[in-house]
Amino acid sequence: MKSFFISLLSLCAITLHAQAKFKLEIELKYTEPDCKDGHNQANAATPKVEKGLPNTKFYIYEGKKCIDSLKTNESGVAIVKLAAGTYDLYEAWKHFKKTPDGSPMTDFFKDCLVKEWAIPNYRLHIAEDNFTMDYNGVSASRCSNEYACLKVRHLPGQIKRKGQK
Repeated sequence: MKSFFISLLSLCAITLHAQAKFKLEIELKYTEPDCKDGHNQANAATPKVEKGLPNTKFYIYEGKKCIDSLKTNESGVAIVKLAAGTYDLYEAWKHFKKTPDGSPMTDFFKDCLVKEWAIPNYRLHIAEDNFTMDYNGVSASRCSNEYACLKVRHLPGQIKRKGQK
């Protein structure tokens, strides 16, 4: 019985060690587009400047399961506590299966949006001694007429809808 108890304690200690969480301060950055008349004015001659993504909520997934969320501060920094592993971060519109700017689904190709919802904005890799983050793009990096899946390249907020003046 003593050896069973010692074995059980050893197993619990190994499990707790494997589940150790790391406190990370991460900065979520993006490249702000230069939108004039709804078109991105950036070109190869213009250097792209990365900025912190302020006051933005992301949902953290491990595999296909949402395990937590985070919100960046005004500088684009968030603090998370996660175990070693790989995590995907999704903007709220992807998590809730909406459109990038809140406009009606009818402005977008639904089958295309389904594919967009599956692409994480960031992928976070946490190891015992470091972490890395891959950036796949956020909606703030695009002019509104450049959102993926739009049926017509336009400024979504400028469409006249039935009943609007």
